[in-house]
Amino acid sequence: MVKKVFLNGMEVTIQFLISILGIIMLGALPKLFYGFKLDVSKYIQSLKEVFVNLMDISNLQYVRGKFLFPQLFVHYKETIVIFLAAFFISLLVAFCIVYVIMSSSPRIQHRIKSFLIFLESIPDILLILVSQILVVWLFKQTGFLPFQIASIGGESIRGLPILCLSIPTTIMFVKMVVLRFENELEKDYVLFAKAKGLGRFHILNRHILRNVLLSTLFFAKTNIFFMLSNLYIIEWIFNTSGIFMFLKSYFGIRVEVFIVSVLLIYIPIFILFKLFHYLIPAAMKERL
Repeated sequence: MVKKVFLNGMEVTIQFLISILGIIMLGALPKLFYGFKLDVSKYIQSLKEVFVNLMDISNLQYVRGKFLFPQLFVHYKETIVIFLAAFFISLLVAFCIVYVIMSSSPRIQHRIKSFLIFLESIPDILLILVSQILVVWLFKQTGFLPFQIASIGGESIRGLPILCLSIPTTIMFVKMVVLRFENELEKDYVLFAKAKGLGRFHILNRHILRNVLLSTLFFAKTNIFFMLSNLYIIEWIFNTSGIFMFLKSYFGIRVEVFIVSVLLIYIPIFILFKLFHYLIPAAMKERL
């Protein structure tokens, strides 16, 4: 047992260190190119400077006279609030929609799935622009402004960005959860429960839901990376003061800004997924 824990710890540590090294090397990559030529010596020199600066991270400045910390945490908080709110809202709404789908007749299921496919075909940028137009139209018609449509002067704006990030993420979760439910419904324990005369709703709640929820979280990496890519677009369009806009503003000035920003996003995701992977019972992972 102790040996297994030690080996798992070593494996995670090596993966973590390789990931950090990869992010640092990626951040310094622009220094590798000088016009259309490769300048390896300059790239290596840049890597050395980056490592030295990261060793003294508390005194790191993003522009002359302005320290990176705690300023970066202000922008990081904005991004994380929008991301986490959209993630959990999407997951909750997706499970509600899937329950409606799984409890409906095959004909209604087909219609709902067709509608979701249509929504998925709409470009995310178009969805964001339409949402802003609808808010402006509603304000002109009623005088009621449910959401701010853009951030001005660094003010916090969260409602509409969360909504715009939640919609495409919800569609992705619905597709994933429906597939998980359909796979579970074909397994032996579900067939046995049906043979015992248990109702469909009872089977969904008592026997399938836990496995589906765990498998959805277990394979949520794709959705998370999808959300992060959309979040960059959302921060840009809504002019929010998130970490991606901070990164966009100062990446050309300091390579370390990019590296530290990416690490702040990557490290929590890495730790959570590794904990989730090792804390799930082995028998449960086999069923996933």
